[in-house]
Amino acid sequence: MDRTSWQTIKCGIKLTILLSILLWSGILVVGLHRQYQLLAKAKDQVEKDLVGFGFSSSKMAEKQSGSSLLTGQTALLHYLQDQRNGEDNAATVAAWKQQKAGKSSLVKMKNTKTSSQKTSASKAGATGKVLYVFNNKSNDITKYNRAVSPSRQTAVNSTSKAPKRREVQKKELFTAYKGNKTLEQKKISKLYQNMDTKYLLKNFYIIDSSTSVDKKIFQPKTLLKMSMQIKKKKTPQILIYHTHAASERFANSRANKDEDSIVGVGEELAQILTRKYGYHVIHDETKYDMVKGSIDRNKAYNQSGDGVKRLLQKYPDIQVIIDLHRDGVGNKVHRLTSIKGKRTAQVMFFNGLSRNQKGNIAYLHNDNLQANLAFSLQMKIACMKTYPGFAKPIYLKNYRYNLHMKQRSLLIELGNENNTVEEAKNAMTPLADVLHQVLSGKNK
Repeated sequence: MDRTSWQTIKCGIKLTILLSILLWSGILVVGLHRQYQLLAKAKDQVEKDLVGFGFSSSKMAEKQSGSSLLTGQTALLHYLQDQRNGEDNAATVAAWKQQKAGKSSLVKMKNTKTSSQKTSASKAGATGKVLYVFNNKSNDITKYNRAVSPSRQTAVNSTSKAPKRREVQKKELFTAYKGNKTLEQKKISKLYQNMDTKYLLKNFYIIDSSTSVDKKIFQPKTLLKMSMQIKKKKTPQILIYHTHAASERFANSRANKDEDSIVGVGEELAQILTRKYGYHVIHDETKYDMVKGSIDRNKAYNQSGDGVKRLLQKYPDIQVIIDLHRDGVGNKVHRLTSIKGKRTAQVMFFNGLSRNQKGNIAYLHNDNLQANLAFSLQMKIACMKTYPGFAKPIYLKNYRYNLHMKQRSLLIELGNENNTVEEAKNAMTPLADVLHQVLSGKNK
């Protein structure tokens, strides 16, 4: 090989290396630019939230010139999270002020008054009574609602065939929850045999990353033997309400039809408990997440908590409180099982532990926490015995969610946005049966 050819090869190698460096540099620049866009979008959204809670745009601009406001902004974000997850406004603000006093003067809170609530007439059932209260007749469809759009409703109701892949997925999900009675019975038997806390937590619960577990209150023997039985009276003993009545609907819900929302499903449950089991039930249809005609979930738990307190004062014999929700998953997972040949949405019992990763949240103390846990666990096990596959593991999270007001308080997440109205209402028959088992002591 002569000298000229060798120099040509060397130049080619250098050029190749240079082009590779330029290519990877370009890819890196594009990636960094994309990350910058995402961060900028997130920053803008946070600023909108802060402005919505009483901040001026000029004060928001101050964060660019110094770090003195960062502590205050971080504290407010914690406050916003508290509100979105449903906690007592006064208690949260008081605790926040105590912890952050003197560190920033940035935060100002808005005090939003709820609209006046109207009481509608009561209706009597065959053997019990269902009372309809605080129905403010607000419109329940806004751009923030998860109701199905008219175009999607047309697609749902049409006779055209869905894509084959989606049909297969639904069939797999539907059959996945059938035929597992033996497995669930084995779990129950093992729990009763060993009464082990570790086994209980692993097989009957999902623990959210926002919280931590105090094993002292998860003693299986205590939770399983605690009596949840009540004696029937001629006065209301069961309250059903919906913290997110306006915003929780189903895949084929019709616009502006409450009977197609979580409220309509709650009415189905109230009627079954009344007519079949003879309980006196109050069904509160108030849209606590509706403010001035728009969906606002930020303070829904504060408002529903106030509504429940008023009802407990008016009906002091209430012993069972059920906050019935429709879960939201943000994907295409279809929570479905089959009960007596009917397509039925699954349920998930939910407990707030008033506890974060660092320990108990003092301002959210709950004297009824262990009783709440006993109630949901006994409901879960009764579901496993009678309707295998119907109840998902119990979900544990950090806040209190108004469950502190009675020992027999339940928060139930029913199906999700991919379930139909019919599937959701089908779930109320087994749910009412299991509730009656626990309240009558027949689950023991």
